[in-house]
Amino acid sequence: MLKLSEANNYASLLTKIALALGCALVYLFAFKLNSALFDWLKFSEGVNWVFIPSGVRMLLILVLLYSGSIGIAIASCFINYMIGNDDHHLFNIVTAVISGFAPLIAREICIGLFHLDASLRDLNSKNLFQLSVVFSLISALLHQVWFSWNGVTEDFVASSLVMAFGDWVGTVLVLAAASWLLKLKNTIKTKI
Repeated sequence: MLKLSEANNYASLLTKIALALGCALVYLFAFKLNSALFDWLKFSEGVNWVFIPSGVRMLLILVLLYSGSIGIAIASCFINYMIGNDDHHLFNIVTAVISGFAPLIAREICIGLFHLDASLRDLNSKNLFQLSVVFSLISALLHQVWFSWNGVTEDFVASSLVMAFGDWVGTVLVLAAASWLLKLKNTIKTKI
């Protein structure tokens, strides 16, 4: 029979796995939605002028940290195999790891650079703007260094700038939608 602490650890592990899988589904849905809405705005393979999944990445990392990061990496790996070359295992896996862990790196940089509370309880509009810019730059640069290393990027500078812009636009759209939904929830809650 399991001891209480072992049972709690097991339940905690199951919760983290469920959260990671939920994040993977949310990220996959965001990717499909972005493809349906903005595929015509694609700059090049893997580089979009508007990329909603980047906002989902940032939001999941801010709220769920490692569970969000792992879920994003799982979904990104699945997406890479779904739309990319399924014989390029290292490329697909490293790209997925970059997608999942770039937001964590950006989060840590922002905590140190802007002296944010590690729990991010003191976030305001200015901090969210700063986070979105740093996240977009870190994500784009890490992806483009990897893409360039593998000969996927023809123009490193242009692709990096467009990817950073697209990630930032996607992040702003997701954060604005999340803010609007929270205000709507609070309005409904107040009226009830």
